[in-house]
Amino acid sequence: MRTFICAILLFFTFNASAQKFTIVQFNAKWNDGHTVKIPNIKGVDVKFALLEDQPKHIREKIKSVPLIILYRDGQPVKQWNADLSFKLNITEEDILRALFEASK
Repeated sequence: MRTFICAILLFFTFNASAQKFTIVQFNAKWNDGHTVKIPNIKGVDVKFALLEDQPKHIREKIKSVPLIILYRDGQPVKQWNADLSFKLNITEEDILRALFEASK
């Protein structure tokens, strides 16, 4: 029920503002089994990037995968990092909550 309410609030928030949100997930080929399924959210671009395909200066900044970054208008506003097990436990509600907070 909370997810439904968050989705309704996000719908009205996105329609009231002209902000552009993007979610980018970075992962590595060797960690493919721990890729996070990110739900389709209207008005949010979801992208996936392999660590091996990134330039050296980006690879050096990423310390663990998977890594998910939420961008608002091209600026990072929230980041989720994997733990030592190279797994990322994140729920759809976590993403919706972060989108709602970032849209204020």
